[in-house]
Amino acid sequence: MITTMEYLAVFAPSLGVGVVFYLIMRWLLRGDRAERGAQKDAQEDAEQWYRAVQEREGENTPFGSTEENPRAQRGLGLRGSIPIRDSSEDHNRGK
Repeated sequence: MITTMEYLAVFAPSLGVGVVFYLIMRWLLRGDRAERGAQKDAQEDAEQWYRAVQEREGENTPFGSTEENPRAQRGLGLRGSIPIRDSSEDHNRGK
């Protein structure tokens, strides 16, 4: 006849893995929650700083002009960071 100790010996590895899995998932979710909170705080601080600069500087933006470039952006706006060849359409627009 199977005793209670034999049942525990059979289920102990599975229970151990389950407990370890639970602890790891809890650690990951708490870390994610803490990181999201820190990002939210940083975003709020940046917005407060920007509003303070805007009030101090007036309508002038601290990051330069807000005028849009008349030439349409291509390639996710990465021109200058990776080599992108201009198409014949780009050369025809300037004429």
